[in-house]
Amino acid sequence: MTVLVIGGSGFLGTELIRQAATAGHTTAATYATRPGTTSHAAWHPLDLRDPARVEAVMAEIGADIIVNASSGNAD
Repeated sequence: MTVLVIGGSGFLGTELIRQAATAGHTTAATYATRPGTTSHAAWHPLDLRDPARVEAVMAEIGADIIVNASSGNAD
């Protein structure tokens, strides 16, 4: 099973990545400015305001589960 954590570089996202990896799931995560420090995920830059990029990341990862842990702070 592949898990995608949107906003994986934040506090909640980091914990979700850790739990998914511990459970044995392939894990991918996104970040807005810089990837998190965990090596348990494949990192992808993502701006949720860019629909084409969102579609590209979703297609590339093909996740079975998607968790949005982003803070939602848009400029």
